[in-house]
Amino acid sequence: MGSVKGAEEAAAAVQRALLSCMGPAAAEQLALAQVRLAWQEIVAGARLDRGGMASRVTRLSNGTAQVEASEPILAQELTLRADALVRAVNERMRGRPGATMELRRLVISVGRRRGGASL
Repeated sequence: MGSVKGAEEAAAAVQRALLSCMGPAAAEQLALAQVRLAWQEIVAGARLDRGGMASRVTRLSNGTAQVEASEPILAQELTLRADALVRAVNERMRGRPGATMELRRLVISVGRRRGGASL
């Protein structure tokens, strides 16, 4: 337990240092990074990142995360699980330094494949 407390204190110290050096923009970037990290952890835990499929949070605005899925079938699955994913991401972020944003909803889209033909 001592190492967890020490890690939390270190993370809080890093957050304070970033805020003092970079100002308010650093808080927003840190919060977005925490959302992205929590998203990846939840997606990996639910095994939604297998078979070459992937998703990522591209933007966050007013509690709405824009998520880009690599395949239409993954976008459909994420849409079906959206409410549960929002709850899981919020729970994962709870108590993390810099995790000041709370998700309310997801907007899922299918991203263009790199190097693929466009229609």
